[in-house]
Amino acid sequence: MKIAVIGAGHAGVEAARCAAESGIEVVLFSSESVWPYFRPRLVAVAFGQAEPDAIRMHPAAWYADRKIEVVLDQPITAGNLADGRLITKAGERIFDGLVLATGSLPIMPSLGRSAPGRVLPLWSMRHAEQIRRLIGPGHRVAVVGGGILGIETALRAVEAGMRATIVERLDRLMPMHFGSRASSVLLRRIAQKGIEVRLGRLVTQATEDKEAGRVDLALDDGDALPVELCVVAIGARPDLALARQCGLETERGARVNPHLQTSAPRVFAAGDLVMFQGVTRCSVREAVAQGRSAALNLVAHLNGQPMAAYHPTPMPLTFKARDFELYSAGELARQGYSELCLEGTTDDVYRALVVSEGRSVGVQLVGTGEGFDELLRGLGGPVGTR
Repeated sequence: MKIAVIGAGHAGVEAARCAAESGIEVVLFSSESVWPYFRPRLVAVAFGQAEPDAIRMHPAAWYADRKIEVVLDQPITAGNLADGRLITKAGERIFDGLVLATGSLPIMPSLGRSAPGRVLPLWSMRHAEQIRRLIGPGHRVAVVGGGILGIETALRAVEAGMRATIVERLDRLMPMHFGSRASSVLLRRIAQKGIEVRLGRLVTQATEDKEAGRVDLALDDGDALPVELCVVAIGARPDLALARQCGLETERGARVNPHLQTSAPRVFAAGDLVMFQGVTRCSVREAVAQGRSAALNLVAHLNGQPMAAYHPTPMPLTFKARDFELYSAGELARQGYSELCLEGTTDDVYRALVVSEGRSVGVQLVGTGEGFDELLRGLGGPVGTR
């Protein structure tokens, strides 16, 4: 039997590995021209702190040893997924089953069309290479979006000798992960790195000045922000183009059953494009777990064996770059909840538990990772003296 894995991100590579190790012949299709890489490390490539080869997931020999055929620069443009038929640049290929792992696409506001050379997302190796050509000591960069990618982009830019400004439309940073007190400490630590933050602001227009080698950003409060580079990091959406074109059932993502099986029985899906239990997720660890489950269930289905239900597990936020650390897990403080500051909390470090009815339901750490694993294991348990 032969299967195709469409998409060579974290979900796709894990699916290919698991299927190949079960004895199935595997072809892994990538729309990019480079070997699969660790996407979270793209930002280091973009700002000259890592070379492209250094962020590869595996050397070419790793795939060869597992008899995984890797087809680069081959986006799947059409086909009948239910029948295992794919149309590539090289022609039609037929497979016994498929794992669809096309991932997600960056959300780009319309302002990017007015300055396409200097207003860029950071989502692929091509984007990283484009950004890398625009960096330089003393250059200015605006980062649109104050999430984890936006914050790391600004940190990397400063490390490269640039001047960075984060523009965030909300009134605080990372409200989906941190409460107001933790966000205030986060904002203070970012400012200590020399990064300017404009909260509650939108970029309304981008005008490229080719002679000056810059783009002028207009903000909704009337301010102008002239920069050599603007990186947009406001989120992503599932890449459903192929799934929809081939008639799979979709909503906000590709619809799957508890086994990650799509509406076409021989097509399973994994990663960012999947809507599982009504939710789409963008997490490397979730993508890897889904890739493994989708591949094993596809193999089981083709062999007429029982399939195993996929059970997602909560994925904490963990981020560390030199002396800059962020950790969050569980619930945020809301009505009926409280935050209990822990030993070690200062003006520049925040350690707290989110508490409900005497039990810990969330963890918030900014500026330190001390005790995070222990606090994570204690979620749901009674709160004692810490």
